[in-house]
Amino acid sequence: MLSPLMTFREAFDSWIESRILNQQGAWTNARFISSRTERDLRQYAAQVELFLGSIPLGEIHAGHLREYQRARAVCDQKAARWKKRAGANLIRKEIGTLVRVMKVAGAWSEELEENFVRVQQVENDIPQALSPDEQHRWLHVAGSRHAWRVVYWYSLVGFQTTASSNEIRAARLGDIDLQAGVIQIRNEGAKNKYRVRSIPLMTPELVAALEGLMGRAEDLGANGPHCYLFPRHIGFGNYDPLRPMSVWGLRKAWDEVRGATGLAAFTPYDTRHTALTRLAEAGVPVQVAMSFAGHMSPRMQQRYIAISMASKRNAAALAFSGVQWNGAAPEREKKRPRPYITDLGTTSYLTRQLVTAPR
Repeated sequence: MLSPLMTFREAFDSWIESRILNQQGAWTNARFISSRTERDLRQYAAQVELFLGSIPLGEIHAGHLREYQRARAVCDQKAARWKKRAGANLIRKEIGTLVRVMKVAGAWSEELEENFVRVQQVENDIPQALSPDEQHRWLHVAGSRHAWRVVYWYSLVGFQTTASSNEIRAARLGDIDLQAGVIQIRNEGAKNKYRVRSIPLMTPELVAALEGLMGRAEDLGANGPHCYLFPRHIGFGNYDPLRPMSVWGLRKAWDEVRGATGLAAFTPYDTRHTALTRLAEAGVPVQVAMSFAGHMSPRMQQRYIAISMASKRNAAALAFSGVQWNGAAPEREKKRPRPYITDLGTTSYLTRQLVTAPR
């Protein structure tokens, strides 16, 4: 039973335990909340604890919340040991977790509701996708060293399935059917119910990457379809195949590849947006792209429709006039251009990979 006398740290531990089903080491799909939701809530709470963890819930007032928002936005090191500053939406989620706990504990009052001002929600910008040349460079470098092979395999999966980083980390061996050429994205990793889907495995390179990852998982202790494709590292060369890799599981190797390629801002999640951009550049209708990607926000749909239209304009310009489209609206030519025949590329981005690992 939660009480206003409890600190946030104490109250959250009790609150989250009431929302998860104790599995006692046994695998089961019975749960109150998904493992992803639990993981996200724990991450939000960990940031709140750095600032408000030792204060009794009943003593937290609107001034505390306002100062948290300010300090979190600028990563005020004097206020708490945060590693980096947070955006508006992340601050809203962290504060939202605190408010949920306070309400259950009976510490959220009408006065707080009236005086607390939430930061405005911001529609996230769509991350920058790699260009074809950058994608080529990334894969070439990632495949050049044995220590980076897991990054190479991971990147191929992201580039050719549109799966997000959470979806890839949540994949289990049983979700992959190499004979049928399909990978399943299930509830555990999906952001919402619209992201549950089946994705076809279209290229030999993608199949080889998944074979490599499945072999790696088996070497790390995975022994059944319920085990994760990316087992969690628990220290000293030991892995737990019944728990998914953490968000930092590839950080060391990923940062090394970023340094070697000069693509310092490229993140695991950006493989999804790169894949969607390749689909759009190939002129794939947005409805088909959505069947690959699952749910898209209206803003994302418009972005990829625009990319697809730009690709169509460029292809038409090359095919009919021999001139590459420069992004401007077409002008009427006074002189009829010389007919030009060009190879538009008989193999699309959907059915081939830009580069394979060096032999």
